[in-house]
Amino acid sequence: MLAGIILASWLAILWIYFLWSRRRFYRAAWELRGPVGWPFIGMGLQMMNPQTFLQYMDGLSHKYKSPFISWMGTNCFLYVNDPLTVEQIFNSSHCTNKGDFYRFMSSAIGDGLFTSSSPRWQKHRRLINPAFGRQILCNFLPIFNAESEVLLKKLEVEGVQRNKSLEIYVILKKIVLEAACQTTMGKKMNFQHDGSMAIFEAYSGVTEVCVKRMLSPWLYPELIYRCSRLFGRQQKVVGVLLGFVEQLLQPAVSVVGVEDSDANKQLEQQAEQQQQHQQQQQRSKSKSIFIEQVREHVERGQQLSWQDVRDEANVIIAATFETTSTALYFTILCLAMHPEYQDKLYEELCAELPEDGDIAMEQLERLSYTEMVINESMRLFAPVPMVLRQAGQDLQLRRDDGDYVIPAGTQIGIDIYNMQRDERVWGPLARVYNPDAHFGPDATPRHAFAFVPFTKGLRMCIGYRYALMLMKLLLAKIFRRYRIHTEAQLDQLLVKGNISLKLKEYPLCRVERR
Repeated sequence: MLAGIILASWLAILWIYFLWSRRRFYRAAWELRGPVGWPFIGMGLQMMNPQTFLQYMDGLSHKYKSPFISWMGTNCFLYVNDPLTVEQIFNSSHCTNKGDFYRFMSSAIGDGLFTSSSPRWQKHRRLINPAFGRQILCNFLPIFNAESEVLLKKLEVEGVQRNKSLEIYVILKKIVLEAACQTTMGKKMNFQHDGSMAIFEAYSGVTEVCVKRMLSPWLYPELIYRCSRLFGRQQKVVGVLLGFVEQLLQPAVSVVGVEDSDANKQLEQQAEQQQQHQQQQQRSKSKSIFIEQVREHVERGQQLSWQDVRDEANVIIAATFETTSTALYFTILCLAMHPEYQDKLYEELCAELPEDGDIAMEQLERLSYTEMVINESMRLFAPVPMVLRQAGQDLQLRRDDGDYVIPAGTQIGIDIYNMQRDERVWGPLARVYNPDAHFGPDATPRHAFAFVPFTKGLRMCIGYRYALMLMKLLLAKIFRRYRIHTEAQLDQLLVKGNISLKLKEYPLCRVERR
């Protein structure tokens, strides 16, 4: 009896200490009131379904004043979907670290720029940033033009000659992944001819696994997660991705690899002598690509290891391929659903581009309406629907009803998808596809942070110029030659919350030659 009383007393003391140590979170939650959720799991039950997650958060944003605080597991979670608060967070030096939930991504695909925290992120960003400079991106145009011709041939054969309805998303993913491999790793993979579905399924699978874990607080403890089915699925898809990245890195790693064993040393030296001249020639021509930039840093001992390179390569290829193909697909789909804007795009392309031939940078920069239709599709269908940050120190936020202190350690969710569709921000046409109304010369001025498909501020996406350039070129090539139709309607599309935006079902499209 006495032992039970003592145990209960100690448990009560520990519980009181736990609550007392978190008193600043509770104070912030009282001031910025949101849904309370359930003990220990917070909003986990309501948010666990990726197919309804974004719709659920949209409902909360109309019920509670943004920003508001709720709970994910035992984590204090600040929800944001208003441009004023988004600007403060993206520009704050206290909010450059990604949220704790991204550790699930880093444990799966590596701790690259997308997932890493300071000071690692700052160091790697500084070293990798030159690989995405404007002049270097211009060197990628021959690759983009070549891949666009592969895409046009695929549309011609499958869509026009065979008169088939196409799931264009699959075709685009192959083209974008091929371009990403060539421009970052210098290696052509021929995805249009070889089986690549396993790689696509692995990239999709790893993001779905990580999001499912993010939305399931009971799977946060590592011991419990490793006993779950989800962990088994993660191991399977990660194995595919690691094999793919090792295949891409193999020629580069072999140049500065570890010391050889006696048994293999002679063979490897012979192979190195045969390849050295070719590799030196290739490297002199491709100094601009990511792998050659980081190779130099490794060889000079500039705080990068080959494990760092593997992590960055995996994350950069995944981010480039997933977000760019998603944004490009939704742009094509929106134009297919709105032929009037497709015709306006065609008029610009006829005025600025020849019917055939490569597209130069100067021509791309003149395609203002092409950029408008891309921006409007990314407004309605944000490629990355939500990003997470963490308050590294106490953060003071301004709201129209006063100033509030957000305690260090608070997890912050920026709901880009719903903010960019909010009538309170974008007016009565917020959920309508209309490039002229939202990005035309006579469009109503918006808050600078109302449109952030690549985020903004101190941690803006390193590859946004790359993505825009590739999307503009591919769109110009497609719609200069073809007209695309679909029977789908905008209000019928069912989106799924993921690292990158997904659809529950992908509509088929028909292609006809102009």
